[in-house]
Amino acid sequence: MTETRPGRIPVGDPIALRFDPETKRRLEEMAEGIGPRRFGALIRVACRRLVTQPKAVGNGLAEARRLSEALRAIPLVMVKIKLEPDTAQEFSALAAEYDTMVSALMRIALHRFLEAPGRYKHPMLRETDRTGLSDWVDVMVKPSSKEQIWHLAGRYGDKLNTALLRVALRRLLDEPGDLTTDLETIAPLRDLRPEIYPARANVHFDIPLRDKLDGLAAQVGSDRAELMRLAAKRVLDEPGMIEQAVNQEIFRSEKNKAHLMARHARRQARRDTQHD
Repeated sequence: MTETRPGRIPVGDPIALRFDPETKRRLEEMAEGIGPRRFGALIRVACRRLVTQPKAVGNGLAEARRLSEALRAIPLVMVKIKLEPDTAQEFSALAAEYDTMVSALMRIALHRFLEAPGRYKHPMLRETDRTGLSDWVDVMVKPSSKEQIWHLAGRYGDKLNTALLRVALRRLLDEPGDLTTDLETIAPLRDLRPEIYPARANVHFDIPLRDKLDGLAAQVGSDRAELMRLAAKRVLDEPGMIEQAVNQEIFRSEKNKAHLMARHARRQARRDTQHD
């Protein structure tokens, strides 16, 4: 309790939380519908509900991350590669064998090459003298992969970009390796814009709740901020008996509890009358 707010229990130091503007707006509207100065209590209730259901947190985080990546994904870009007919046919046949697109294979080829480029100068220069290149193949790759290839090729002269692309592709065709795994883990990867949460709010958290959040975050490979955003999303999607829970969160001390709850009920009744 405090002398200035009898009946209320201090809830610890403030923690700076960040949300996207739409989520913060919805949280503020929900809190305002319950009563004045309810935002912090609403967030704490959301977090208490989260830590009481830890088994569901892992799936919730995975889904939230998938959605975040989908929203932040940067579109792929097209590059053209000129190949000999036999090489183009081998490339298409390999894609058909794994029931995928040539673009997916090319993204794997570039990923492998950029992870371990090795000695590529002389193979790239030999590609520039190759004859019989008559078939154009269009592939969709990550913008960052394209930029890296252009940068590496540019060290040795102009217009060597497609030659280096062919070097990467020929390495894949010579050593396909575990394409089944790479098609699941590498080909779908996209360049992502950074996550930005510009809407800020300071919320007081008691030490036990903060410790529970940190412990849960360690279990699921997350952090306090990500868990709080998941908790906020859940309470917005499934509010349940949110008003009762928020008021109980505020008036956790037994001293003057009945008086404070009665005052809240009168305030709520006045708001309902004004809406009518």
